[in-house]
Amino acid sequence: MVRIVTAQPLPGHRLKVRFSDGLEGIYPVEPERRGGVFLRLLDDKIFNAVTVNPDFGCVEWPGGVDLCPDSMRREMTGVESEMEIPEAALRDSPKDRK
Repeated sequence: MVRIVTAQPLPGHRLKVRFSDGLEGIYPVEPERRGGVFLRLLDDKIFNAVTVNPDFGCVEWPGGVDLCPDSMRREMTGVESEMEIPEAALRDSPKDRK
């Protein structure tokens, strides 16, 4: 399971993150698009209080707002981690159909 190792708040409600597999990049949190509890993150003081949960490897903010590292990585790369791909899909890949 991929985890977030570091997260640094940046202007524009973005995070500079590094994952346990070495991937690094800028993640746009987009609180306005997400709505609901994420609207709290429009307050820079709250947004800048981001931490990495050491038990789950996710980013989180005061008030119980958090983001899943697998979802963040998928949004950043457009690629699912192998853990998220159903086993049947791995067995039935096109290279196995010869």
